[in-house]
Amino acid sequence: MTFLPIFIVRKIITQKYEVVVVGGGLAGVCAAIASARLGAKTALIQDRPVLGGNSSSEIRVPVGGACHGGEYRYSRETGIIDELLTENAKRNPTNCRSLWDHVLWEACKREPNLDLYLNTVGKSPHVENGFIKWIIGEQITTEKVFRFHALIFIDASGDGRVAYEAGAEYRKGREGRSEFGESMAPEKPDSYTMGNTITFLLKNVGKPVRFEAPDWAYKFLSDNDLPYRAHAHFYRNETFWWIEYGGVKDTIADAEEIRDELIKIVYGVIDHIKNRGDHGAETYAVDWIGVIPGKRESRRFTGDYVLTQNDVVSLRQFSDAIAYTGWPIDIHPPEGIWSREKPALMLHLMGRPTIPFRCIYSKNIKNLMFAGRNISVTHVALGTTRLMATCAIIGQAAGTAAYLCVKYGITPRELYQKRIKELQQLLLKQDCYIPGIKNEDEKDLALKAKVKASSQATLEPPEKPTKYEPLDRVRAQSFVVSEELLEAVYVLLRNSDSSPKSIVAHLRKGEFIDDFRSKEDIKVVETEVPPGENWVELFFEVELEPNNPYWIMLEPSESVSWAFSREEPLGTQAGAWNRLNNFDPLVYAIKRHRGTYLFKLKPESKPYGPEQVISGQARPERATNIWISDPSEKFPQWIELTWNQPVEFNTVYLTFDNNLDRPLWGYYGVAPELVKDYRLLVKKENREWEEVTYVKNNYKRRRIHRFKRVRAEALRLEVLSTNGDRSARVYEIRVYNE
Repeated sequence: MTFLPIFIVRKIITQKYEVVVVGGGLAGVCAAIASARLGAKTALIQDRPVLGGNSSSEIRVPVGGACHGGEYRYSRETGIIDELLTENAKRNPTNCRSLWDHVLWEACKREPNLDLYLNTVGKSPHVENGFIKWIIGEQITTEKVFRFHALIFIDASGDGRVAYEAGAEYRKGREGRSEFGESMAPEKPDSYTMGNTITFLLKNVGKPVRFEAPDWAYKFLSDNDLPYRAHAHFYRNETFWWIEYGGVKDTIADAEEIRDELIKIVYGVIDHIKNRGDHGAETYAVDWIGVIPGKRESRRFTGDYVLTQNDVVSLRQFSDAIAYTGWPIDIHPPEGIWSREKPALMLHLMGRPTIPFRCIYSKNIKNLMFAGRNISVTHVALGTTRLMATCAIIGQAAGTAAYLCVKYGITPRELYQKRIKELQQLLLKQDCYIPGIKNEDEKDLALKAKVKASSQATLEPPEKPTKYEPLDRVRAQSFVVSEELLEAVYVLLRNSDSSPKSIVAHLRKGEFIDDFRSKEDIKVVETEVPPGENWVELFFEVELEPNNPYWIMLEPSESVSWAFSREEPLGTQAGAWNRLNNFDPLVYAIKRHRGTYLFKLKPESKPYGPEQVISGQARPERATNIWISDPSEKFPQWIELTWNQPVEFNTVYLTFDNNLDRPLWGYYGVAPELVKDYRLLVKKENREWEEVTYVKNNYKRRRIHRFKRVRAEALRLEVLSTNGDRSARVYEIRVYNE
């Protein structure tokens, strides 16, 4: 049949939701899933055919976060992003980005309260009296036009088109140094940002192949044309984060020009690797080149608070904290690849700074929230908050807050003013971590129980060294104590001189296990190290606070070395100081490796007791916050909650150890520490144990079990096996009558 074009009035399809999330990167995905799971009718609008944003198959940036590739202990993000990455690690042996796309798609499709609109551009908000009433969504594949009504809108789109068109106040560019007193800011403000990146992949085809660059490609004739841009590992696409351009442009208005320039740069870099010098790339061929730039920065929308460098560096603990960061402040020169400076200026953080709720809702649009790189931060603070796993937990916080706003009929600002503690407690219940915040949920029956276990482990540092490290600088070792009295610490030292050498040891307290900031000595001892290898006693005889972290620091001593092992018991951390400045702490960079300076405690520490599962925190912080069974005892091992009077419950939340030091991105398989097979049993009044749940082949950190309501005086978790570890390891048990 033949049709003639006529004037077409496109029908607008009205869709009514409680929460609308715009942007399907990891922040948007986690926001939408969080909102929907809690019960809010939610829409997720994404302008691309896949989810994941910069991590998707279209752009392929690795998912980074606070753990900095495993370098920073106990920092990996949990909650929804942990679920997603765990699923990917189980299914995806080659880290295929298309499989990752589908993990995200499936997670959204699985939620009954969540509708997903792919290939749909969210725009044109209608605002009345400071409230967004609806926005337009145009689906380019179907030519459908939607009008999305909602009570709460979350802009997680990066550039923030909906927020911008709604009139939300925002920042763009770099603040001047004096505005917030940020030492890393330029002296005067400007419009520059960090640039965009296009990545590529080379594949080893097993025989020499040629590469001829097109004549429009840029030329990088020698390594001098790529100063500080390491590219020895050219076979890994994450190597090329420094292929960056656009910071001196407008990353939104000039996006097309920036993309074209980046493609020219990419071809030039490939030409350099293949044809300019001996890079060992003769058998490598181009396997993939991106066409969509990954964007680091554009608009940053203003909330009731603007997070700054000083907040982050001081590890400020906000009373309205809803997330945290930990990646170094990582700022790139606006000129990108054309800069002769290093491609990144990085300031490592000494812990996990918090992100306040006031940074994720709009200052002037009453029902608008943000999630991702567009939250209320300065250019410098963005250097740490922009990492995708960080954006994901911000997204989960935004989605959870949106649900509460809908539930109570209030704005995000009113939620901050009236119910911020409820938001924090709900986030903890969903396996999010907020530094310094503990579970105080009055409905959690586990907090009212007494806990005992079949066995518990002792803190046993390794006894055999991998190597010795010289005391040419200050070195330190942290640990958690379980007793009030610390008599002595023994350290394995080697004196290569023929005569005794003196060493000075300081004992200090940390705010958390990997905290080496304190300059306040509890006690200082001096002793001699005989020639050869010896366990040297540091006699302290001091009273300490149980379930808290302490650390010993050895001053430099000529000819003396401290034994070091790659093994690292949970609840310990090795540290070292910068050689040039012995009193400016820098966490020892044992990236992707565990490690311990060999020590023994007198008396022994037993920081992994059963009571840790109701400590209120589900990861190590001050205490270990984990029950670990004695590794010398055989399975099954059990942990038991008992109540003075029988209680009614039908839901149990379990949090297992999936090794928070192990980056999930790019890894395949299941953490050996995870409990594999287990069952839940209840003991009713004066009766035998009765099984209510039995699980085989578990691979997840968080499990929620619902069953027919029971009235019982005790609950037992019986661990039958793990995925390889010799101990049962459980962070938290919660019990509810829901």
